[in-house]
Amino acid sequence: MTLGEAYEQFERLNPIAEALVKERIRGTRKGLPDEQNYSHSLRVQRLVMDCHHWDDPDHDVFLAALLHDVIEDGGVTFEELQAMGFTSRTIDLVRLCTHPLAVENSTERWTLMMAKLVEARDDDAWRIKLADLTDNLRQSVGLTPENRKFMVEVKAPLMLRLTERYIFIEEAWRVLWREMEKQRKEMAI
Repeated sequence: MTLGEAYEQFERLNPIAEALVKERIRGTRKGLPDEQNYSHSLRVQRLVMDCHHWDDPDHDVFLAALLHDVIEDGGVTFEELQAMGFTSRTIDLVRLCTHPLAVENSTERWTLMMAKLVEARDDDAWRIKLADLTDNLRQSVGLTPENRKFMVEVKAPLMLRLTERYIFIEEAWRVLWREMEKQRKEMAI
């Protein structure tokens, strides 16, 4: 596929992905009643795009960043994404960034997803999860103190440690590190 064809495909699929996210990811963010849940997905896509080297845009990564929560939070299936015309690469990235739905305990779900990411060794999936956690940290004031502490003291440091080897996503790593430090300072107040 040429760069022009890839861009045309992105221009066709991005509005579909955005409409799907807005339609299926309902409600408001935890502890933030004025914040629509789907806004998180839009911000994650923007973070991924902002940290990407534009000399070689990867539209599958951009679409997967937007769709990263649509399975677990929107009840969409991977088969539906395929039927809508999303590439197997986009769907694979969404799959890597999706918690195992059959597991009830949220900490266990997150741990299993992280193990899946480590095993897959997919740099693009890591980029999406770094952006996801960065945005979640930025919105962590709406969480319970216990959940916020877990995010700042366990999730963020673990993600940073696991992604140290990814030099080319250094900017995404720095953004998450700065946000984690900011949240730590706010929690200490």
